[in-house]
Formats: sequence, structure tokens, C-alpha cells
Amino acid sequence: MQKNLIQSSLALTAAAALSLGSAFVAGPAAADAPQTLNVQSETQVQEALSNVGGVNAYGVRGDTLNVGVANPDSPEAKELADDFDNVNVVKAAKNIKPQAKNDIVGGAGYLVTTAAGGGACSTGFSGWDDDGDPVILTAGHCSKNINEKSGKIVGDSTVDQTEQPSTAPAAGGEGFVQSGNGVIGEWGYHKYGGTQLKGTDSTKWPKPKAGDIDFAVINVDEGKYGVKNGITDWTTAKSNDLSEATSDITSVGSHSNGEISKSGRTTGLTTGTVFKDYNKKFDFQNVGGYWVHGFAVLSPIAKPFSQPGDSGGGVFQGDKAVGVISGGGAYDASNEFGWVADLDYSIEKSGVGFNLEQPEAPSVKAPKVSNQTIEPKGEVKGKAKAGLDVEVSWKSSEGSKAKETGNETVVADENGVFKLEGPETEGDYDFSAVAVDEFDGEEIRSKTANFDVTVEKKKEETATPKVDVSEPVTPGAKITGTTDPGAEVTITAEAKKSGSQIASQVDTDTPETVTADDSGKFEFSAPSQEGEYVLTVTAEAEGKEEASTTVDVTVQADDNAENGNENGTADGSDDNGAADGNDDNGDENGAAEGSNSQASGDSDGSKDGETPAPAERKLTVEPKEIAASDFVNADKGVQITAEGFEEGEKVTLKVVDGPEGVKDYEMTEAANADGVVGFSIYGTSADNAEAYLGKYDVEVAGANDTEDESALTGSFEVVADEDGSGGGTGGDDDGNNDDGDADGGAGDGNDDDGSGDGGSDLPRTGAELTGLAAGAGLLLVGGAAVVLTMRRKKNN
Repeated sequence: MQKNLIQSSLALTAAAALSLGSAFVAGPAAADAPQTLNVQSETQVQEALSNVGGVNAYGVRGDTLNVGVANPDSPEAKELADDFDNVNVVKAAKNIKPQAKNDIVGGAGYLVTTAAGGGACSTGFSGWDDDGDPVILTAGHCSKNINEKSGKIVGDSTVDQTEQPSTAPAAGGEGFVQSGNGVIGEWGYHKYGGTQLKGTDSTKWPKPKAGDIDFAVINVDEGKYGVKNGITDWTTAKSNDLSEATSDITSVGSHSNGEISKSGRTTGLTTGTVFKDYNKKFDFQNVGGYWVHGFAVLSPIAKPFSQPGDSGGGVFQGDKAVGVISGGGAYDASNEFGWVADLDYSIEKSGVGFNLEQPEAPSVKAPKVSNQTIEPKGEVKGKAKAGLDVEVSWKSSEGSKAKETGNETVVADENGVFKLEGPETEGDYDFSAVAVDEFDGEEIRSKTANFDVTVEKKKEETATPKVDVSEPVTPGAKITGTTDPGAEVTITAEAKKSGSQIASQVDTDTPETVTADDSGKFEFSAPSQEGEYVLTVTAEAEGKEEASTTVDVTVQADDNAENGNENGTADGSDDNGAADGNDDNGDENGAAEGSNSQASGDSDGSKDGETPAPAERKLTVEPKEIAASDFVNADKGVQITAEGFEEGEKVTLKVVDGPEGVKDYEMTEAANADGVVGFSIYGTSADNAEAYLGKYDVEVAGANDTEDESALTGSFEVVADEDGSGGGTGGDDDGNNDDGDADGGAGDGNDDDGSGDGGSDLPRTGAELTGLAAGAGLLLVGGAAVVLTMRRKKNN
């Protein structure tokens, strides 16, 4: 079991004297009185040192030989000092390795990947586990793939490379550039809170549990990286070697009141003040919808203690490590609030072994355990080294009705899994597990791993919602259903997909939540945009498990609203003289002559002599699906045209949702004389086109909108080149303008100039919006380094 540790000797000019593999020759004879060693004789020095192990330093000063060893009190070292009056044996530094640029220190940046993209976090502290293997401590939420909309944990992230220091925000860069040193390693222990805090009624939230921590361990790949147990001050970032300037960390402990420091990849080395009054009252903080144990720090808003991307960064006082960054945000008009996951508490609750010096003695890793919910006498599980005995004990948590306690020793199977039967009485229990091994006839015990087990009978399931809908339905129409009385019902609409393509490129509404009445009936609104949807309806009654169902819904406008009416509204084919929108004989104002001899339809759809009807509000997104290579082409991109506004009215386009790292962008432009306004969106990072993959939702609203006028909504999707053509259509998805509009504003894509961008030139002029979005209130930057540019289209 004992791990062989290789000691690295310092490179010295006299290193040849330590070439112990050479042939030995006779040296000075042993004598009772100390001898004088000829320090210039290589053979005498070799013989003198031949019985002394662990030589780490060597130097000659005059006639004196200074020898540095790991343990100067060993019998061999003392004998050498006694034998020669000019040999000085002293303690020397051990395990010294070259400080390479791939030595990871606390406060450095690293990247993670998820199915939806990726992000960046910061290392907390570097060291070794109880087996002497290199590890990094950081924040647990960095190890999770969190749904940005719901805040729900949907899986784990994957550890990627370290971030190139000179490009990090702390060094003035944009960040997200890989160091090129390879993947750091993989997640070891990792945990973020416990049960998600759902709903707006905080009285129904579960109370915090002792094991609700925000803490993770990265097991470092020794073939690619080393670790150094200091924390960087970021002054050497430009050289891409953060290990050149570090502060020593010699212990792990609890924080004290007063000034406190942090190092992280976004804001570098910062200071704050421990929020004493807050910490007197609270041990747990809601961070992104999960309880996290820790303490609070205040800092000026102008000089924040932490920002997105600093998550996991090392928090310290002097040479003592006290925590890692968990989350933060504004506290009041002048102060920024930061929440720190306390390191000593996290290490205790996780059972993780962490050492600031590489241990030489063998040790046993603590069992890997997690909080569990089981039925009475259900199975409790954990993992340890295969074949080891695991001693498990438990007792009821304070305040629990359960009174059971127990102790049991089980054996980890060939896969390292150990199992035992849990308590019979419902309630909350504190469990602990210790792995036991043997070395040289002596028992070796691991650190204690603590975890929580909740015993409860399986809840009755809420009645599966039944939805009554006859397709198609009109936009915003009321849809009804039934479930348990009083159940909370959440409805989510998603665009229906066919294979790898979205069948209807439509906007999805945000989730809607309603409550079933006393008879179990509930009612909600259909999506406001036309298209084909899959509705997910989830019901949860008090004291019961939730139940879900899905239903396909086609949203389609009333046919009568699309055709020309008695007032002469044009649809492009009306026999009463509505304009067809394809006539090249339009007059100066763009009015097209009707094809019917009875009347000539005006371009706004009204008959001669009548007051023109207000232009219908409409949004055109072209294309609705675009290949990534076209999206980053400044001459292509996505064109968005909105109609139906007043001349000169300020019209604002917002990107309200998109892939991680791209959202909350907006631009305002004035409508032209025809009430038309246009925008163009494209990506500027051509070298990283795949960073833009995903669906984007846009919203357009006018400054003069009334309460009865809803914002225009639409969407487009950037797809990988092998999946998408990069093309698309405008208007009503068929490339033709079905409303017969021939006024020269936003036409049908068949104008004489062949532009197909709405009937006018609409050239683009620069206006860039950049930035990155933080996810779920956490300081984990979501997504790749994305720069999204919106450009105005001149509204001729």
C-alpha cells in the first residue's frame, strides 16, 4: 500500500559528487576521534555519503561540507556528523520540483464543459489527498450542469484544461482560452447543496441539512500537471506562470472577523471584510436555489470581492485557507455581498482528505458517500476501496421523531460498493462511515465520511394531468385540464422537433403556473405564436409526488383573419381588388394595382376613397435556421424586420434568451415613414463559430405600445454546418408575403433589387454589444467566449 515517493535533489554545481552509482574506493579509516574529510576528493565524499539517505542539498564553504537531509536526527545522519569534524548535517527542503508553468496554484482559472456549452471557474487550493495524490479544492456548483431557466441540476460538467492566465479577465483579457497543457483531471468528491428550493413560497422550502455544502475536489492528472500549495497574487499572469508569485498557505481553519482576501480568475487578488453581524445570525445562504453552509463577506461595489467566474477561488486570511467562493451579488446601494463556502466545515462534512504537504505515510481514503432518501428499511449505499471493511454508524437527527441508532460493519464488494439496510422509522438520520485497512499488522482507519439519510414512505403520486384540447387552437386560446384539487400545475411549451430539425421555427413561452380548483380543473393559455408545440404539463399536489404528461398542440390563426375582409384588407389574392404584392407596376408610394377590374386595391389593403387601415404588426426573421459559418459572416447573419409601427417611433429589439453566455442584448432604432424597422444579428468570433450554436429568442416592442399591444416575438437557430443549410425563409416561412403588402416597406422577398431582405436596401452599420452571462445566481460563467453583434439596418 505504501506509495513510493521520489525525492528531487537540487541541481548543484557539485552534483557529480553525489554520483553514488560510481565505483567506491577506500576512504579514511574509521576512528574514535572525528576525522577531517577532504572535501575536494570525490571518492572520500562519495564514501562518506554512501550510508546517508535522503540527501536533498549539498554545498562546500571553505573546508566545510554542508549536507542537507530530510531527517537530520536519523542514526545515519548523526553518525556522519560525528565521524567528521568538518561535515555539517542540517535539515533541507524535500520533494522540491521544478516550478513549471503547469504547476497549478490556488486562484487560477480552469474551464469546464457541458452538453450545452461550458464555463470557467477558479481553483481554491492545491495540495494532496491522504494517498499522496495531487488534488485541487474548488466550488461544488462548478461540477454541475445547471438548467439556466429552471435552476435545476441536470447532470455533471466535465473538467477541462486550465485557462491561459494572460488571457483571463484578471489580466485584462476576455478569458476562455485553453492553456494547452491538457485536461486537468476529473471530479472526485463534489456536492452542491441538497434539495432545490422551488416556488415563491419560502415557507414551503425544505430546511437546510448539515451536509448542504458547495464543495468539490479535482483529482489531478500527474502526467500533465503538478500542484503547488500556495495561492497566486496574479502579478505574473502575463508570463502565463502564476506559480512564480504566490503566498504560502500553511493551514486550513475557520475564518476570523476583519479583513479577508481572495484570488480568482475574474477579479484577481481582492480584499473584503467579514460580515460579522450577518454571520452571527446565519449559517446557510440560498445560493442559486440551493442551501449552502458558509459565511458572508462585504466589499465596496466599485471593488467587488468576487464576480462571475471567481467561483471556487481561494479565500484566505494570512497563511490560512478558510473557504472557496460560492456566490455573490449586490447587498445595498454601496456594498457587494459575497458568500463563502467555509473550507474546514466542507472538508469535515465531505470526509475528504486534504494535506498542504505531500504525505509520506500510507493512508486509507475515506468512503465516498452522498445524502440519500430511502423507504423504511431501504438500502443505504456508498463506495470504498474494494475488499475493505466499512464501519457505518447512525443516529437520529436533532428534532427528528425517529429514535433509532445503529452500528454495522460491511465489506465493499469488487466494485467498491458497500450496502446495508437502513432504519425502519421515518425521520432524518446522521450517518457516518469509516474505511478500515491493515498495514504491517497495524489497523489503518480513514477519515470519517458523514452523510444524511432521510427515511420516508413513498408518497402517493399526484393524479396525472389530463388536458382537453382540440387542434388546432388559436394563439393565446384557453386550454383546460384536470388533476388533483388544489394541485400546482406548471406548463412549459417547446417547439416541436422532427429528427434533428425543428418542424416549426416558433417562439416558446416562459413556463406558466396555475392552480387547480376544488374540482381539480385548471386553465392555461396556448402559446402566443403560431406553430407546432409539445406542451409538458406537470402537477404536484401537497404531500404527493409530482406527475407529468405531454401533449402536442398546433397553434394556428383563425382562417377568417387571414383573408381579405369587407374593408378590403389585402391578402395577395383577394378578388375584390386587394393588391397581390407581386405587381411591378407599383406607383411612387409602392401601391400595386389590383388584378380585378371592379376596384384597385391600395397598398394598405383599403379600397379607393377609404381611410387606410393601420398596418398590421408583423415580425420577419430571415433565415430562421442558419449554419454557424454563415452566422459569423458579417455579410450574412440573421435579418430581422418589424412592421406596423408609427413613423419615427423608437423600436427596441432584445435577444431575450439564447445559448449560455448570449442573452440580454438589445438595440433601439426609429421606424421609417412606412412604420418599418430592421436589424441584423451576427457573430464576430469566426474562429469559434460553434460557440454560437443554439436557439435564440428575440422580442421587438415599440415605445408607443399600449397595454393591449404585445411585443412581437420570434426566434432563429444557429446549427452546425453539417446539419444546417445556412439558408432560410422570411415572411411566413414560405418566402412570400401573404398579406399582400406592396408598399415598398418589408416586401415579399421578390423585389426587383433581388435583396430578399424586406424590400429595401437596409444596409448595416456597426454597433457592438459584448459580455458574458452568469448562470442561476452563481459565480460560474456560462458558455464560451461569445461576442454577439447587432447592427442597425438603415430604414429607407
